[in-house]
Amino acid sequence: MQQYWQQKQQVGQAILLFRMGDFYEMFYEDAELAARVLGIMLTSRDGGRTPLAGIPHHALESYLAKLVAAGYKVAISEQIEDPRQAKGIVDRAIVRIVTPGTLTDEALLDRTRSNLVAAVCLQHGAGGIAALELSTGDFHVRMCPPQQIVDEFCRLEPAEVLLADDAAAGPHALEADIRDRVRAAITYRSPTDFSVSRAEQVLKDHFGIARLDGLGFDHVDLSLQAAAALLVYVRETQKLTARHLCPPRREPIEDYIVLDATTLRSLEIERTLRSGARAGSLLAAVDRTCNPMGARLLRAWLCYPLKDIEQIRVRQRILAALYEHPPQRSVLREALREMGDLGRTIGRLGVQRTHPRELRGLGDGLTKFAPLRTALRALKCEECDALADKLEDLDELASMLCTALNKDAPLTLREGGIFAAGHHAELDRLRAINVDGQRWLAEFQARESRRTGIPSLKVAYNKVFGYYIEITNAHRERVPPDYVRRQTVKNAERYITDELKRYEAEALSADARARELEYELFVELREQVARHIPMLQRAAGALAEIDVLAGWAELAHQRKYVAPEFVAEPVLEITAGRHPVVEQALEAAFVANDTWLVAREDLGTAGKGSRDLGIEGSRDRGIEGSRKDGSEGEPSDRASPKSLALITGPNMAGKSTYIRQVALLTLLAHCGCWVPARRMRLGLVDRIFTRVGAADELARGQSTFMVEMLETANILHNATSRSLVILDEVGRGTSTFDGVSLAWAITEHLGTRIGCRTLFATHYHELTELGELLESVFNLNVVVREYEDQVVFLHRIAPGAADRSYGLHVAKLAGVPRPVLERANAVLTELEKTFSRESQRPVLAAVQRRRQRQLRLYEEPEDAVVRELRECDLKQLDTVGAVELIRRWRVILGMSE
Repeated sequence: MQQYWQQKQQVGQAILLFRMGDFYEMFYEDAELAARVLGIMLTSRDGGRTPLAGIPHHALESYLAKLVAAGYKVAISEQIEDPRQAKGIVDRAIVRIVTPGTLTDEALLDRTRSNLVAAVCLQHGAGGIAALELSTGDFHVRMCPPQQIVDEFCRLEPAEVLLADDAAAGPHALEADIRDRVRAAITYRSPTDFSVSRAEQVLKDHFGIARLDGLGFDHVDLSLQAAAALLVYVRETQKLTARHLCPPRREPIEDYIVLDATTLRSLEIERTLRSGARAGSLLAAVDRTCNPMGARLLRAWLCYPLKDIEQIRVRQRILAALYEHPPQRSVLREALREMGDLGRTIGRLGVQRTHPRELRGLGDGLTKFAPLRTALRALKCEECDALADKLEDLDELASMLCTALNKDAPLTLREGGIFAAGHHAELDRLRAINVDGQRWLAEFQARESRRTGIPSLKVAYNKVFGYYIEITNAHRERVPPDYVRRQTVKNAERYITDELKRYEAEALSADARARELEYELFVELREQVARHIPMLQRAAGALAEIDVLAGWAELAHQRKYVAPEFVAEPVLEITAGRHPVVEQALEAAFVANDTWLVAREDLGTAGKGSRDLGIEGSRDRGIEGSRKDGSEGEPSDRASPKSLALITGPNMAGKSTYIRQVALLTLLAHCGCWVPARRMRLGLVDRIFTRVGAADELARGQSTFMVEMLETANILHNATSRSLVILDEVGRGTSTFDGVSLAWAITEHLGTRIGCRTLFATHYHELTELGELLESVFNLNVVVREYEDQVVFLHRIAPGAADRSYGLHVAKLAGVPRPVLERANAVLTELEKTFSRESQRPVLAAVQRRRQRQLRLYEEPEDAVVRELRECDLKQLDTVGAVELIRRWRVILGMSE
């Protein structure tokens, strides 16, 4: 146990899997924990003093997956010495430490999601973060204000975050938010790992450079300090230098639209609000990828929409070329579907854990490069040619792998059968000994059976005694004197001969030598392939882009999407827009709607101009004036820019769907994707804000209304004239007067002080007066038709304000009991009497008068009797029923029965 304790001290809190023969054993607290988490038996040794639990070595991956999923780190100690040759205790070493953020095993990873380990470095009010995907080698760094770090992590979704362990400073400021909102494992590291002095040397040593200029940096900033901490951690956990890691790439947060955690959640970018499932999210709706590499890139693109107009147009041009050439698109998608996960194969190459079957699959995948290049160049698109150039000619490598490795190569290195016949002469010779040996054994058994006259004589093998001759007890008298007994079993005896012993020595030696030679040859082959890692990584990146964009071209073809047009003017013009998720979920046709907003850049706020966002040239005034198609959903005066639309209408009519739809189309456009609409023109957006829905955060001591106000305050402080703001029911979590007052002031501020493009859905009809009072505000409503006693929602957005919310109708649809609905209708009738009969809608000036009036909210007993009498059907009433009705009325009126 001394060896165990020495290694346990090295791994700290990690569970230590200690290899003992065919099992990994765990002791003491590790054993008790593993038994509980894995559901395996807990035993003991040393008279019950040492708790013990074990797992079979061949089932390691499945048990590792459970431990890591439960949030534990696992250290693996392997026997690095042949037990048969050991003198004393078998030598063991920790070969790797498996943590949530450093997974590379295929069985432990979600094929469609990146698995990141991130690090944070904070200093003097500034922050830097680094994110590394060990399974592919992707490495990114960015400077980030401390207050935005958690939002960045919500976009990145790292599995593990490294923080500096400064015991003197107490708990890290970000720890609680990272645990609660990001759901990442937190690992504390020595502050030395994050220091400037160590960071520079670590980076130079790992990437083999003399100066940081070689990485494109002129000095060590906080993001590089975080990157260095990651490199130290990876080396410590992997017990080697991960040679496949790309140099850290600077990605300024200014290059992308800002999507904070609230927006990601509210717009259901990758999971739904209700169930947290992928199905029903934007990601699921626009995912037409054929390969895991593309699926992972798609998620990254949706969480990081571009703000550089030229980068957006590059994606648009590639998508257009793929859309216009269906045959080539089909060739590309089929090749990607048949190709393996090149990115993660590279990752396992870099940490020396790729297996023979995976390398054979890599060879098969590389054979697809030639037809992929041909299909890309046939698109006659400069950007597609650039992608084709990244698929370098690796035919020689592909041929080597496909020729050398068996098509059904094994998953492990010690099974044998890795290489094809003819690959290596000595290996073929050793294999021949085994093949010939089987023939020799058959001949030996037949010869001995004839010599002894025992027809049931059998030659067999086991690991304990090797080869032996088995003779049943019925023929024991016929055993020749040169047979040496080795073992007695039930109903038989087992023997050996000198001749059989000589064969055994040669055969077993040949088999062992063949397996050892195959291992050496595979390590050599793996090293040859690893020399191509940079080329393979460039190809993997190109393949992922092709997969996403070809998938979007397929989506555009299937769903009739169009290319959005970016213009200099800060407009947002959508003709016949459709919700990309809801449209696919509906069996009936989706009702399309229009949008027209123009940001007010003349207000002198902190908004960025068009040149700041990468658009050059004169402003396009072409969208002013009346629309040619006469479609609805826009202010009537097109010459007067309107930045804020107030949307009123019934519950369930589609207000929330509409405003989310506009936000999602804006996001897709900035990703380079086409959009579900007849037409879309827009000026670049710098940030998308949402204030949608309501939820308590009781663990943080925050009520629904507090959460609502925090989100609103964030918008008011950080929105610029280039932002897009989506508001759904602000002010509901407090009293009516407080809510209306806040909503009114918020609308004024957004419309007159910031001037950003805003959609505000509300049931506060008082706000619709702002459409007449403020130049930048206009009203929209969701069209409803009343037919007899029914209400029909048309889901169409039209100019003007709504005068009713039809809440009782929705309550009826939801199955609210009839007596409750009747009572609610009576109360509503009384309340509506306080509204202005002249305008037929709420008037803010009436608030004070409403306070001074006493509403009659409770029905008098006499009124109840009269109402029941009026509703009573006398034709259906018999004598017994009439008596019962009279008895009921007497009770209502307070009279005795």
